[in-house]
Amino acid sequence: MKRPAGVIAVDVGNTAVKLSLCSNDLAVETEAADAANPDWIHRSFALDRSQWCESIVDWVREQTRSEAVSEAWQWRIASVNQRASDPLCKQIERSFPESTRRLISYRDVPMPIDVESPAQLGIDRLLSAFAAHNRYTAPLIVIDAGSAVTVDLVNAAGAFAGGAILPGLTLQTNALTMGTAALPMIDWQNSDVVSIPGRNTVGAIRLGVLTSVTASIDRLIAYYSQRLDSQRLHSQRSSETTQPPVVILCGGDAAVISPHIQSKHVTHTHLVCQGLLDLT
Repeated sequence: MKRPAGVIAVDVGNTAVKLSLCSNDLAVETEAADAANPDWIHRSFALDRSQWCESIVDWVREQTRSEAVSEAWQWRIASVNQRASDPLCKQIERSFPESTRRLISYRDVPMPIDVESPAQLGIDRLLSAFAAHNRYTAPLIVIDAGSAVTVDLVNAAGAFAGGAILPGLTLQTNALTMGTAALPMIDWQNSDVVSIPGRNTVGAIRLGVLTSVTASIDRLIAYYSQRLDSQRLHSQRSSETTQPPVVILCGGDAAVISPHIQSKHVTHTHLVCQGLLDLT
């Protein structure tokens, strides 16, 4: 398949749509440019904002030197939210009728999948694992800290081997505030220092929820590491040395939780979109 002149990777999540553009036709010195990949630019659009579809179209046009995204461009769309991706696809078709559109499924990702029902697997989880595996040697543990937190394992053979899903920071605090009278909402993107113990209600919620998420992550990392060790010992190649899994953290809340995860890890941004851009 001929490689398109430009690719627009679209990650449609539960609360936002994240875009990455990759082309040599990008506007010069854009503020959204990726320092490590100067031909990539990124932007996130919250789904609770009005006219977010139109805003995406306007932004894409602003970021290209050409007057329109031509048929040589390809949109690669990964969605876990059909209510958002359906109107977005229609908007793209109206605004860029000559460009091509691919709605990505697990069949498009060249990675072995070792789970019971691959069709039920969230495409964002698979793409994050695929992108991580393209950059690090398996085994890997890939953590995506968004509305939900996923902690997934790529085994030593390079296959997506499953994982765990738990409520993220905002979901947990929303459950507290909606289920309990007089508890305030928490802004997780501010820079408040976490007090141990919490000295007021907000501090207590921040400490409790943050510990719930990060302790779960650390425990799951330990579980997966123990499982990998056990599998190696029981395999025919038990004499071979196996490196501990590389732990990769991504997602909108990665910067918030990273300092509180005890396990050694690296942080990556836009991993789902990177996976989309890695596809052929």
